[in-house]
Amino acid sequence: MKFEFRGFDQDGNFKTGILEAQSQEQAVLLLQNQGIVVTYISKPSISKIQLFFNKISLLDLAFFCKSLNFLLKSKTEIDESIKSLSYQVNKQFFKNILEDIYQQIISGISLSEALNKYPNVFPNSMVKLIKIGELSGNLEEVFKNLSEYFEEQHKLFSKVIQSLYYPAIVILIFITTIIFLFFNVIPQISNIFIENNIELPKITKNLLSVSTFVVNYWYYILIGIIIFIYSLIEFLKTDDGKLFLYNMFVNFPIIGSLLKEIYIVSFIQSLIFLIKGGITISESLEIVSQSINNPYYKNAIKYLSDETQKGKQISESIKIFPDLFPPFVVQGFITGEKTGELTNSLTSILEYYKIDINNKVNNLGETIQPIIIIVLAIGLIFIEASLIIPISELTKSISQLR
Repeated sequence: MKFEFRGFDQDGNFKTGILEAQSQEQAVLLLQNQGIVVTYISKPSISKIQLFFNKISLLDLAFFCKSLNFLLKSKTEIDESIKSLSYQVNKQFFKNILEDIYQQIISGISLSEALNKYPNVFPNSMVKLIKIGELSGNLEEVFKNLSEYFEEQHKLFSKVIQSLYYPAIVILIFITTIIFLFFNVIPQISNIFIENNIELPKITKNLLSVSTFVVNYWYYILIGIIIFIYSLIEFLKTDDGKLFLYNMFVNFPIIGSLLKEIYIVSFIQSLIFLIKGGITISESLEIVSQSINNPYYKNAIKYLSDETQKGKQISESIKIFPDLFPPFVVQGFITGEKTGELTNSLTSILEYYKIDINNKVNNLGETIQPIIIIVLAIGLIFIEASLIIPISELTKSISQLR
């Protein structure tokens, strides 16, 4: 295990570096033996770059929870379970985290406290449920529910991403074709016209200007695209960026309703999951609001949490957000609160939306396909016209010379 340290040697010189040791106490002892007075020591902090390239996926979390459920069911102690898992995971980044969690547990810290030190890896809702499981002695059941929850989330997002593969491949092929034309075909056609002193058609001149610019300054264009994509990603991480993206797609046919339903499913699924775990409704709503990345839904759910703490029913508060929660969802809360079976009522709504999302995702490719065909057709018509017209003009000129 590696530790980052700062301190002073016997001559008063400032020292800093990274040391390998079995535990933090051993690291301090090793440094003291070297004559270094330690002023700071800790595991190296996790940078954004590390998180980007070593992202812990929903499947990783599902595997983590399912494995712990199995090990605890087999009467394995929690510290030994974590140690065993650290040997099994393939990602070195995740392995290092589990090794650190193991060290914290054997030093007397609870599992929930250890996990809480990695908020970018383990969601707040997960840590809260594990803490309740530790207090109630029902940790095994908590990990079972967590593994099922993460698997469901993974299936949902995987379906949406898979439906976008076809459009992405078509667009990539189109861009590759354009680049090939810019670097090979268009310059050759223009050279033929120049050599024969034949004036290029206006449409071809425009395309040639673009082609010449791309060929001569492609490296600047590439740098510009990279900067633009990076800036766009950073912008979309902000609340303004998320609102911009949501507002742009929410009014699209099928895509807009699908987007809303994904947020509703995420909201209901998380709420059911937390309530079943023994967390109060108001606190469950508070946790869900922190995990939703859409500012509209985040603020609405936070409002529901605040109103619920005041003693107001969710079904009364949720009515003021008709654009976010359709009547079907509102009715589910009304029925659940009247009967005292809120989780059962919400589960019925959840199952309906899962089926509807599945159907819409399956049809998403067919929905996007006409839009892509129209856009690509316009581009291809322009390029073909830019190539066919000059070839036709060249043929006429050669015929006249004969």
